[in-house]
Amino acid sequence: MTIEKILEEKLQADLTKVTHESQNSTFVGISAKFEQKIFVKVFAQEGKFLTEKSVNEQLNTRVLDSFVVKQTQQFVLVMKDLAPSDIKEEINPDMAFNMGIELSHFHQKVKPFSGIYLNNQLFNKSKRDIDNLNKPEIKNKLLKLLAQFTAERADIEKDLAVHANTVLHGDVGLRNYKIVADHLSLIDFERARMGVNYQDFIKLFYQDFGLNKELIISFVKGYEKCGQKVAITPVTQAFLIFITAIGIMKYTEKIEDKPFEKIGKQMLATCSSFLNTGSLNESLNNMNAIIL
Repeated sequence: MTIEKILEEKLQADLTKVTHESQNSTFVGISAKFEQKIFVKVFAQEGKFLTEKSVNEQLNTRVLDSFVVKQTQQFVLVMKDLAPSDIKEEINPDMAFNMGIELSHFHQKVKPFSGIYLNNQLFNKSKRDIDNLNKPEIKNKLLKLLAQFTAERADIEKDLAVHANTVLHGDVGLRNYKIVADHLSLIDFERARMGVNYQDFIKLFYQDFGLNKELIISFVKGYEKCGQKVAITPVTQAFLIFITAIGIMKYTEKIEDKPFEKIGKQMLATCSSFLNTGSLNESLNNMNAIIL
């Protein structure tokens, strides 16, 4: 019996599979058991299942049920359907400002929970991740940058120890901002983890904002309007961009994605510019990601 049929029987629902960018299976439908429209998310990994559940339970009253399907060893979260809609218009400064406000609210509301990924020992992890890469050109560039950051390791780790106290969303991007009941909202919390608030900005700035200075400034103003600040130093920001780039290089070595790989290389160009190894022509645009 398929997971869809198992869920339909258990939830007394006629479910429709939702096309989703993540590796999870998602379904929507009317449930006779809960007498309402439901959104069902099926996880292969228990950690992501527990994380999504824990964050939702802090933010809202959406969670209706959760259980393990023993036949398939999958983890199921049943929630009220919010009927979210995609943002259709192009990002402008006003939207970027509101995106900053929404992320600030998330960072303030969500507190650490049992089992949350701590995301620490970043220097040691980065060295392991680089060593496991196969492409010599990328590997050598990353090792060179890591050596330069290592010269600042004591200060960076001290900075991280003080400020890595935020529950991050973990996957902030335009695709995870939706319109719910006419309000801009963040969705998908399975990658939540501990860290520095700035870490949640990085992929958004590069991937969706295209390092547009006006959008970045508006976003930060929205974020700071709610009393939140980016307190880490520029060198720590550059190091966190470097860590993000390593993650992209790991991913694109396994799954070919040239546009995403290009973003990772842009991040490395920012680090090179910051550490005075990039060309002056690169530096102005690349440095937009660093909040001074």
